[in-house]
Amino acid sequence: MTFDDWLEGQEEIIVPELIKRKLPATMFVTVQVANWRKTAFPVMRLAHANGIEIANHTITHPSLTDIPFEKAKIEIDSARKVIIDSVPGAKCLTFAYPMGTKNPEVIRYIEREHIAARAVNAADEKGIKYDFDLDSADYFKIPTARIWHIITLEKVSRWLTYAENGGGLLTFMMHSVYDDSLVTTKGWDAMPKDYMLAMLDSVKSREDSIWITTLESAIKYHKEKKASTIKVLKDKKGKMEIDLDCPLDAAIYNHELTVKLKKKSNNMTVIQNGKKLSFSESKDGQWIFINALPGKLEVSYSESSQ
Repeated sequence: MTFDDWLEGQEEIIVPELIKRKLPATMFVTVQVANWRKTAFPVMRLAHANGIEIANHTITHPSLTDIPFEKAKIEIDSARKVIIDSVPGAKCLTFAYPMGTKNPEVIRYIEREHIAARAVNAADEKGIKYDFDLDSADYFKIPTARIWHIITLEKVSRWLTYAENGGGLLTFMMHSVYDDSLVTTKGWDAMPKDYMLAMLDSVKSREDSIWITTLESAIKYHKEKKASTIKVLKDKKGKMEIDLDCPLDAAIYNHELTVKLKKKSNNMTVIQNGKKLSFSESKDGQWIFINALPGKLEVSYSESSQ
């Protein structure tokens, strides 16, 4: 889920409701809009502390292809710096194009400090595939589903089903929320609070079948998985050593990957860097799933039968 601009209702309604449901999301902040609100950056810090990504949507929301390129660079870089300086720990690694406008020059510039960018072109509801990146530039043209009150909740549910069936990346783009009982105005693509809460609950209900995460985490995982290799270095006498190697910059690409390993016994232990890792089992009991960072894994198991 992505929310653009830091518009009406985002800090008063959306952020608290996301935190209440323990739902991650990405907030694409237009800095000038946020500066109009005294509470904006404290709420962003609270959001970040609760797993919500604070990301780049420029300073003033210009069409980046309709202003001189030097001004576009300032819009991009200055907004990123404000967010990093104002929200400790925020990496500001993803971007959303204001009004969706982009060209090869803008994309190449954004690639310097970001790992992905969301566009506004409509996602193909029946083509949500895991391998969406035919080339590296595709990470900077990520399509989206525009969600607002004219989209029925049944349609939102169908989108989620498409994501479950396709196994790919689905982003929702949303803007403002209003509540007639609060002093909030109706901004762009305004959604009534009740509609938005029902949509969040619909997303929450799928968390066992869909990985609900930030755009930053989704792209990190996707790039790491694509670039990584896994090799069993040894496997004998109840001990296995596995090398999970990722050549990407570990300062940025530091998300855990899921390793699927044949269950060798009912008594298995997985250690990485001296730390015991937890794991889950497949429904048929034949496999275990370990979330681990790139590096060496030490697996111990009983050689007796299951």
